[in-house]
Amino acid sequence: MGFRSLLAISNRRRPSALAWLAAVFLAGCAQAPTATSDAPAPASAAAPGPIYSLFHRALAEPEGKTAVLRLHGQGAQIFRCEAQAAGRRWVYRLPEAELSDGDGPVVVRHGANLSFEHVDGSRLIGEIVDHVPAPVDNALPWLLLNTRSYGKGTLAGITQVQRIDTVGGMPPADCASTPPGQILRVPFTADFVFYR
Repeated sequence: MGFRSLLAISNRRRPSALAWLAAVFLAGCAQAPTATSDAPAPASAAAPGPIYSLFHRALAEPEGKTAVLRLHGQGAQIFRCEAQAAGRRWVYRLPEAELSDGDGPVVVRHGANLSFEHVDGSRLIGEIVDHVPAPVDNALPWLLLNTRSYGKGTLAGITQVQRIDTVGGMPPADCASTPPGQILRVPFTADFVFYR
C-alpha cells in the first residue's frame, strides 16, 4: 500500500479540525460557574484541565476607573457544615484576611459582608457584580465588587475592588463525616486591586 493510500485512510479516521474545535469549545464551556455569590463551587466541580485555561474568561477591568492600590491578601475562607437536601455540605460564611503591600505591614483587614477596613479608619462594603473561575485548580473564583466607602482616608472614594490571582480557599466537596455546625477554615491568598 502506497503512502498516499495510508494518508487517505489516516485522514478518514481523524476528526475534522472543525469537529475537534467544537469538542474543545464545548468541554471548555462545561467548566463555567453558575453561582453568583462568593461561595465557591465544590472542589469536585472545579477540576479544570488544559482546555479550561484555553477558554478562561479574564475578569474585565472596570471601565473609566483608575487602579489606585494593589494589596496582597493572606487569610482563610470560613465555612460551616450544614445539612442540605443533597446531604451535609460546607457552606460559605465569611472571609478573614490581612492585606499588605508586599512585605510591608498589614494595612487592610478583609472580613464579613465583603468588607475592607484600612488602618486609617476608612472602610468599604462590597457586593459581587462579576466573577470568573480561577485558571488553576482548587482556587477561589476571581471577583469584581462594587463598593460603598465610609470615612476619610485611603479607601475613601473607592468604588470597585477586584480579587484576582487566588490560590487555595476551596472546601472539600462535602462534610458527610463531619458533625453539623463544625467550622472549617481554608487558607488562601489573593491580590486585591482597588479602583477609584
